[in-house]
Order: sequence, then structure tokens, then C-alpha cells
Amino acid sequence: MKGPKIRFEKVLKAYGELKVLEDLDFHVDENEVVAIIGPSGSGKTTVLRVLMTLEGIQGGTIFVGDEPLNVMRKGDRLVPANRAHVRRIRSKIGMVFQSFNLFPHMTALENCIEAPVQTKGLSKSEATAESLELLAMVGLTDKRDHYPSQLSGGQQQRVAIARALAMRPEILLFDEPTSALDPEMVGEVLNVIRDLARSGHYTILLVTHQMGFAREVSDRVCFFDGGVMVEEGAPDDIFGNPQNDRLRHFLSKILEAT
Repeated sequence: MKGPKIRFEKVLKAYGELKVLEDLDFHVDENEVVAIIGPSGSGKTTVLRVLMTLEGIQGGTIFVGDEPLNVMRKGDRLVPANRAHVRRIRSKIGMVFQSFNLFPHMTALENCIEAPVQTKGLSKSEATAESLELLAMVGLTDKRDHYPSQLSGGQQQRVAIARALAMRPEILLFDEPTSALDPEMVGEVLNVIRDLARSGHYTILLVTHQMGFAREVSDRVCFFDGGVMVEEGAPDDIFGNPQNDRLRHFLSKILEAT
């Protein structure tokens, strides 16, 4: 069995006295699909943000593969990671945000080729060829020359997924990828994520309120509350036979709302 691709060891993330993640021990195996669920403020999005180094941590260590992300070895001791170290490891990770975050002045195709050319050193022709394949994969070949303002929310999010894939990541992070979409657009984005999850090519960490989708595509589901992982297990166990009272209450509220 392949080992962990992502590993959190005693990770602490705090804002002053508020502990958002408290001594978190957590892992995701290589090519595993893990869904994180939980109420607002539970720390689930923070897991993605510290992994993407969008936010720092106050304690513990995050590993990507066998390499620490937030520290590096210097001689016989560990020191805070420098920018080059962080950038190299972070290049293995692609993230898809809630709000698309596309460059408004660039077309769908230009959004996809910009980062590979600027940060990966790909030639424009190579990046263009790969990006066209990715836009085809997400069903947007005919929108290649459209600007974000000319695209629906679902189309923008699919461009955002293609853009993340254009960086050739080993790990994909999805932060509530459908929460900003109108209901009729949710399915087209979930279909793309479903195909990626089933491909077996990526380690995927998915934060979502789509409980049915989490149950369908995940190898494992983790329930977070108050900055700690309260329960984890196979999707059928988490949704069909939850052991923790807090998880049972959370799922009952979700079901009442649907």
C-alpha cells in the first residue's frame, strides 16, 4: 500500500487565543480521495489553506510526501522553510477555490497557460496544447476565447479546474467548489470532479457541503468540529452509522435542510 501523500503532525493554527486547528494529526494516502465535512468554523477550509501555504501555522509540521512543507533541513537541524523550498513543494499542489479567482482580463485559454509558462517554464506552444486538451476535458473547447465575464459560474469553475490541472499537480484541493454556483450549475462541476476522483491519478482533498457527493466519490470522510477531527471512516460508515453524537446532530441538520 502506498504511504501518506499529505501528513499533518500536531499542527496548530491560531488567531490570537482562537485555535482554528488544535494539535491536528491527519493524513491522506497517495491517490486517496478524502472529503472533509463539518459545520462552518470547524477548521476544514483552514486545512486546505495551510497546506497551500496561504496561511502559516504556529506549531507542528506538514509533510507533502516525505518532505516537510513548513520547515527544511539545514545541516543537522530543522529551520523555517525559505521561499524556494515552499515554492518547490507547493508546485505539487493545485487548488480550486469557491470563488473561481480567474483573471478577468484573460480568456479561458489564457487563464490556463499563464502559470505554466511563468512558473513551470513551459513554452507557450506546449502550454497552449496542454491547456486546450484540459479545456476539452472539462467540456469548454468552444469557450476558449471567452473572458470570465462571458461565462456562467459553472463554466468559470470548470476553467478554474482546468487551470489547476495545467500546473501538472500531484495533489488537488477543492474548497467548497460548488458553493458559489446556482443549483442548476452544480452538476456540471461535480461531474468533472467525479471524473478526476475516479481517474486514480490524483490525491484529492475535498471540502464540501454536498453530502451525497462526498459519500459517492470519497474513499474516506473526515468530520471536523472545533478545530479537531472528531470522526473519520468509510463513507458508508460515516453517513450510515455515525458513532459521535456531534456528527449525528450535524448530519440530521443537513438532512432537515435538504
